[in-house]
Amino acid sequence: MACNVRTQQDQIQDQILWWTEEKWPRRIFSSAARHIKQDSSTAPDTQVAAFEFESFTATWEHRQYAHNNAEKTNIGCYFYGTEGTFHMGWLDGWTFYPADKKKDIIHAEPKLNAPDTQNIKELYADFLAAIKSGKRPACDIEIGHRSTVMSLLGMLSAKAGRSIQWDGEKERVIGDAEANKLLSRPYRAPWKYPKV
Repeated sequence: MACNVRTQQDQIQDQILWWTEEKWPRRIFSSAARHIKQDSSTAPDTQVAAFEFESFTATWEHRQYAHNNAEKTNIGCYFYGTEGTFHMGWLDGWTFYPADKKKDIIHAEPKLNAPDTQNIKELYADFLAAIKSGKRPACDIEIGHRSTVMSLLGMLSAKAGRSIQWDGEKERVIGDAEANKLLSRPYRAPWKYPKV
């Protein structure tokens, strides 16, 4: 199985981890560049990353050349399997494309709140319900952390210029002291990086 995604990286990484019940990738390779300067940031406007898990590889593709408005549709995550392709979209719902051409395509429209198309109301309600019940919310801080770390590992690999192996338990790059230095940066005085 492969997963090919194009934008909204942390949200997409969350979909991959949620759907597969994986916690982190074992190996990451990423290549990124900034071809057309849009603003004062140093974020790449193009990136391709491969995240190797135990039983599958997820690929990430990111393109934001000069305020690219040509690729606003089909944003999301594609899961390729033996029975067909499942597209878990962001603004366009989800669609299943059966491998068997005789079967119908199945589609469901998104259920998003106006005006921001973000379902923040439901997330807040779930969070408050979790506080009252003592249960975990739908996307707790640990899940959000793992999704964000996946995106950051893609950037780390691109900055290091090589593939990295990740120990998710220790949150360290295996056998690469130089890459591990990229996991944090010096704080501006008088602030200090917290140590556990």
